[in-house]
Amino acid sequence: MIAGTHVAFATALYLGGAALFEYEPNLIGWGLAATFSLMPDVDLPTSKFGRVLFWISTRLERRFGHRTLTHSFIGVLIVAVLTAPLHLMGLGVYGWAIIGGYWSHIWIDMFNVRGVDLFWPSAMRVVMPGNKDHRILAGSKPEMILLVCLLAFSALLYPVSGMGFRTGLAHLLGNFDMAREQYIKHAGQHWYRVKLEATDNLTLERISGEFPVVGSWKNGLIVLQESGLRAVGENLDAHNLYPNHVELIAGEPLRVVSSRVNMRGRSLGWLIKQLDQNRTCYLSGELRMGDQKAAPLQDLDRYRPALFSVSRPERL
Repeated sequence: MIAGTHVAFATALYLGGAALFEYEPNLIGWGLAATFSLMPDVDLPTSKFGRVLFWISTRLERRFGHRTLTHSFIGVLIVAVLTAPLHLMGLGVYGWAIIGGYWSHIWIDMFNVRGVDLFWPSAMRVVMPGNKDHRILAGSKPEMILLVCLLAFSALLYPVSGMGFRTGLAHLLGNFDMAREQYIKHAGQHWYRVKLEATDNLTLERISGEFPVVGSWKNGLIVLQESGLRAVGENLDAHNLYPNHVELIAGEPLRVVSSRVNMRGRSLGWLIKQLDQNRTCYLSGELRMGDQKAAPLQDLDRYRPALFSVSRPERL
């Protein structure tokens, strides 16, 4: 296969992996996948890497031949070992991009007339498909058609590669449970908004718009509406808004700082005084009195959540 086909196939696999496994694609990851999709041909002096690393490629070709060692499971294992430090440094996504790009070259070369010595040093060649007439000659018209198809497929994958198939399906269906699960899974990584169509459980008013997500509450989400904080969910006793169509939208990256506070013998007012007075803060949870274990307070108006100023409770 020509270099362009290898890069296009690696690109399709990289974007497809991002959509399937929901990692964030970026230029560095794609660049590593594309670069290492050409690396197995280092055993060919006339290839891209062969010309740059000629002192290695000439020796590899003379000693092993083309599409043998570097196109085998042993070659993949060597690359995996060399990328191990990336996994130890928490950069595993780049390590997998390198391994995936390298493997993509071997995979698509199986469709070539000769195939590859995948189980080298065994002389058994792996080819796809079995009928030689249906395999692809390097630089032939069928390969050009394959190249165009891979580029088109990559273009179709790109819009969903960052959000993932599940999130894309959730957007398409407007499913609330899927959106909530996505929020909980990625909470703390980004600011989030929801594109919401809902019904007010108290007034039956139709609510629509985009609202910031503040947190989660009893299998639902808490959003900031102009009138205040509202709970979105399907539990009529715990939520204000019943969701009809919901799309979760990721925003800017979020930096989270967490701390544990012992509230024994301390008031909620004391906790509020410890917060940064120059920031907007939201406290979520259940308010209980004394030794009460299960039943929530019955005299709180569930449609008007407790609000506090920086110095004192405004409403309880």
